[in-house]
Amino acid sequence: MNQFMTKKWTIVVSILVLAGGFAANPSIASKSDVKNTYVPDKSTALWKYIDGLTVIDTHEHISSEAELMGLQLDIFNLFIPYIVDNLESAGITVDEMALMKNGQAPFKDRWAAFYKYYPAIQSSTYILALQTSLAAQYQFKNYGLKECQRISDLLKKDFAKKGFMKKFFEKNQIESMLTFRSPSSEDVRRSYGEDKMMVVPTVNNICVRDAKSLEEISKMTETPIRNLDDILAGIDKLFKEYDAAGIKNIKFGSSYNREINYRARTREEAEASFAKIMETPFDYSDAQPNKYYVYTLSDYHIPLDDYLGVYMIKQAEKYHMNVIFHVGIFAWNFNSVRNNHASSLEWLMKNFPKVNFVILHAGYPYFDEAILLAKYYPNVYINMTWDHIIERGKSIEIMKSYVEMLPTNKIHLFGGDYLFPQQIYGNVLFTKENLYIALCELIKKGTLNEEQARKIASDWLYNNPKAFYYR
Repeated sequence: MNQFMTKKWTIVVSILVLAGGFAANPSIASKSDVKNTYVPDKSTALWKYIDGLTVIDTHEHISSEAELMGLQLDIFNLFIPYIVDNLESAGITVDEMALMKNGQAPFKDRWAAFYKYYPAIQSSTYILALQTSLAAQYQFKNYGLKECQRISDLLKKDFAKKGFMKKFFEKNQIESMLTFRSPSSEDVRRSYGEDKMMVVPTVNNICVRDAKSLEEISKMTETPIRNLDDILAGIDKLFKEYDAAGIKNIKFGSSYNREINYRARTREEAEASFAKIMETPFDYSDAQPNKYYVYTLSDYHIPLDDYLGVYMIKQAEKYHMNVIFHVGIFAWNFNSVRNNHASSLEWLMKNFPKVNFVILHAGYPYFDEAILLAKYYPNVYINMTWDHIIERGKSIEIMKSYVEMLPTNKIHLFGGDYLFPQQIYGNVLFTKENLYIALCELIKKGTLNEEQARKIASDWLYNNPKAFYYR
């Protein structure tokens, strides 16, 4: 997901939600919503153990408490980004979108816009996870008009007083959190410590799309940028600052914009690419409405992007940082299926054996590629952020494969990948339920005993990520 650098931008993004049409009878509240069918036997000792585990949250896009202070939310803000994608897939039009994102429009009309499409998505895990979150925090009952209005009124009170982040951490049993932001010096210097949050810079944002990009990179690095040497000096400055701040992880989200088959490039190739970029206006014609950063790099961009990407991975090696790659499914629609294969990363994994690489989202839906890479290469790890609310059945099955095929230290189980702390609870619960079901099935098969299952649960939810992502 994209990074949100300021409170102002967070607010802008949070109101660019969705749109829909009008329900035939919007005054009628919804019937009972589809219930979660992945319910464990909560009387068992194993479930009580897993349910009580403290979690390391390995992936969010949540701002600091200071940035969130005073933010006004309603229930439609919490549809960002996943529920909005499903609504769009269900047929919401651009005009309907405009109504839904209009916070000044009558709430009844905004709700009717959503509710027209609700029947088509009511069984999706995305909306069930949010329903579960709201039920646990606000006794939410259904997506009817009055209930959505009630929840929206409560949400507006959440960020009124200092200390609210502590409340959300305790509710979700989260000890600490990685929050993924821009690579800018400004974001790195923000105070996250009071919230037990560690920033992860998304370094592929240092991307030269056109001449205007030099100004953007100059703001990120706080140095004048005129040429390739200036960009490299700015990267050096950033990574030195990251290291001084104790940052141990960087992220590449470049699969949104290109195939992630990075290769070594010569200085001459990079300079030629840079010159071509400077003289060519960037073509945003493939950008979709209401999308924040989805664009496609052209062939002439790739040599320079490869050069800078490999250069930053060398910096990560120098400072002993993990390199996290977004792989697999994307947030927002109209993305490239071609770009989301973990196997594209094999050149990097093979040529940087001292760098630990993380396959984010476990490469969903191409889980097998991630498994093979983690099996073949000691420096490759799998992170299941987001997977547990995409498709629960596949998440359960793949965890069983992890136990049978991989060393247990290879897996990091939980990350919400959300913008707001109110969204997290259902994802934590679904993750623990999925894990319990997978482990129980392995116990029944004789693959594990309960003591081994408990060790795997604590390692995947807590021990592995705490040892891996923190200094």
